[in-house]
Amino acid sequence: MSDFKKYGNHSFAILFLKVSEGYNAKQVYYALKKIWHLYELLKKGVLLEIPNSRVPSGGISVLIGFGPEIFKLQQIRKKIPRDFEGKQFLSAISENPIMKGSGIKYSTCCENVGTSEHIAIQFISKTQLSTYRAIVETWYHLYGGDKDLDCLKLTKFYTGFQRDDGRSWLGFHDEISNMKDVKERKDAIAINRESNRLIPDDFWTENGTYMAFLRTEIDINVWNRLGQKDQEIIIGRDKRTGSPIIGVDKSGNPIVVQNYRRSIHTEFYDTKFHDHPDYYNISSISNKIDVKDIKRSRALLSQSHIGRVRHISNLSSKDPTSRRIYRQGFEFIDYLSNESKPFRIGQNFICFQNDPKRLIFILTDPRWMGNKNFGGSPDVFSVNLLSVLSAGMFFVPPKEKPFPGASIFQEPW
Repeated sequence: MSDFKKYGNHSFAILFLKVSEGYNAKQVYYALKKIWHLYELLKKGVLLEIPNSRVPSGGISVLIGFGPEIFKLQQIRKKIPRDFEGKQFLSAISENPIMKGSGIKYSTCCENVGTSEHIAIQFISKTQLSTYRAIVETWYHLYGGDKDLDCLKLTKFYTGFQRDDGRSWLGFHDEISNMKDVKERKDAIAINRESNRLIPDDFWTENGTYMAFLRTEIDINVWNRLGQKDQEIIIGRDKRTGSPIIGVDKSGNPIVVQNYRRSIHTEFYDTKFHDHPDYYNISSISNKIDVKDIKRSRALLSQSHIGRVRHISNLSSKDPTSRRIYRQGFEFIDYLSNESKPFRIGQNFICFQNDPKRLIFILTDPRWMGNKNFGGSPDVFSVNLLSVLSAGMFFVPPKEKPFPGASIFQEPW
C-alpha cells in the first residue's frame, strides 16, 4: 500500500490503464515494472529525457490499484480476493442507482471504470505541475516506441484539487470527521488476516486495501436556491465555523455547540469539534431547546448528511462492522461547451477500507445513505444534489518489489 497524503492543499490526478486484447499477465508484469520505475524517478525529480538534471518533485506520491478484470488475464498468478469478488458498482446507466438500494444515481454521462479498466494509478502532490507531469510522462512512455509497453493503453484520466480554505463547493468545511489518528486510520484501511477472516488463498492481500473512486457532479444551482439555515440543517454543521449543530429551535433555527466561541475571522474548523453529537442522547441536546422540540430536532438532524454518514460507536475501526472508512476529497471543475451551463463542478471522492462491504453498507443501508441522495429531511430537502460521472472499486496491493502487486503477475520465469 503506497503512502496516503493527509488533508491539505494538494493536487490530485487518477489515470486508468487497459490491457490490450491478446496480452497476458507476464507481458503486463514487465510493462508495469518499467512504468513503476518511471514513477520512482519522478519522486526524486528525475526525468529520463533530461539526463543529469533534477526538477522539483512536488512531493508526489503514487498509488496503484487493480480492477477485477485484471484477475481474468491469461497466466495470472493470483485469484481475485474473496472480499473483492462481486463487490463492484452497478453498470453505468444514466439515472440508474450506482448500487442496489443506493439513492445516489449515475449522471447523464457516466461510466464504471471498475469494470471497464484494468488498472488505476493515483497521483497526489503539492503542486499541479507534478501531478500533470506524471500523466504526461506516463503517456510519453506508453507510446514512445518501447514494445514492452504495447500491452497497456492509457484510456482516460481525471484531475482535482484540495482547496486551501478547507471547504467544498457546497461552502462548508470538508473532511472534519475524517480519521486524524494514524493508528485508527491504518486499522480501517489495512487488510488484516484476523479482522478480515482471510482464507489462506488471500493471505497475500494482508496490508493491502480497497479503494473506491466516485467522480461526483454537484448540482450547485439546486444547492444555492436553499437558504443558509436549511443548508446547515441538511449538512448538520454551522456553515461559517464548522461547529456541529445539536438542535433546532421552535423557529427552525439551528443551534450549535454550547460555549462555542464564534469569531468573525474564523477560517478553519476547530479540531475539538471533530465529531458530531449523538442526536439520540438527550443529554447532548442544548438547554436552549424546549423538551417538545427535542423529538423534532432528532428527526431533522439524524437525517442530515453528517447524521447519516457518521454514526457514533465504540467499535474499533479495525472491526469491519464499525463502518469506518478513510476518505479523501478533491474538487474539480470541467469546461462544458454549453452557453447555458458553461461548466460542471463536483468532487473526486476516494475512500479506503479493508473490506468493500464497509462502503457498500454505508451507501445502501436505510439508516445510513440507503435510498438517500445526500441527506436532509424530506420536508427540507428532497431533490438530487449529487450524480456520479465515474465510479469504480479497486484492490490496492501491499508494498513489494519491483512494484506493488507484482506477485499478482509474477511467476518464477
